[in-house]
Amino acid sequence: MKNMLLINVLSALTLWSCSKKEQPAPEQDPISITSKTEEQEEAISDTGYNISKIPVTDKFRGTFPYFKLPEGYTFTDPSLYYGDGQTKDFDKEYFYDHGTYTAMEGKTFKAEIRISEAFKDKKFSPLEIQKSFDELIKNVGGVKINTGEPLREGEDERIKKEDPEAYNLGYMHSCNNWKNVNTYIIRSTDKTVFVQYNLGKEQTSITVLEAKPFENKMSIIVEKPKADSADTKKNIGKN
Repeated sequence: MKNMLLINVLSALTLWSCSKKEQPAPEQDPISITSKTEEQEEAISDTGYNISKIPVTDKFRGTFPYFKLPEGYTFTDPSLYYGDGQTKDFDKEYFYDHGTYTAMEGKTFKAEIRISEAFKDKKFSPLEIQKSFDELIKNVGGVKINTGEPLREGEDERIKKEDPEAYNLGYMHSCNNWKNVNTYIIRSTDKTVFVQYNLGKEQTSITVLEAKPFENKMSIIVEKPKADSADTKKNIGKN
């Protein structure tokens, strides 16, 4: 009797196991698969940033380089104590993109933010600079995408290998100290502006870049037509 009961139990377990194996795997929702694929493709762009995720604002207006500093601060030329900052019609800068460097090209303004000579008694405040940009850019519809986020492992070595002169050419002006880098994107209907600064105790290195494609303005000098030899002889005879 006990043997018959044991056989029945084993048979039942065997049938249950077989039925579990024969059940087809649940089909994945094709909509969710498509959406994931589209999201991955959307994130891969020429800029490296998923610009389509940045909201378009109608509050951002003004004249390049757009920002007027708080009282007591001034712009100087990069790494210098004089000048008003440097504007280039076309240049490059590396911006932080979630732990990686992404090169952007366009019109640039690169400068240091320092205490103005007229306010010698004022002390430089990195927090005042950071909060001023945070609030102003948020108010005009911009988005902050980095606040001192560390670089991914090996990223610094990658840039040194792929673009060894990036630092010497000034392409990393606003991100040479990754521990204090703040990055923003402002997107309007007619332009996309990147803002990035590297906070220091006594100054801040800043880059404002208005993205635009390269336009080749170089051309070949047109060869001047040679004077006819007969006309040349006539002119000589007249003289």
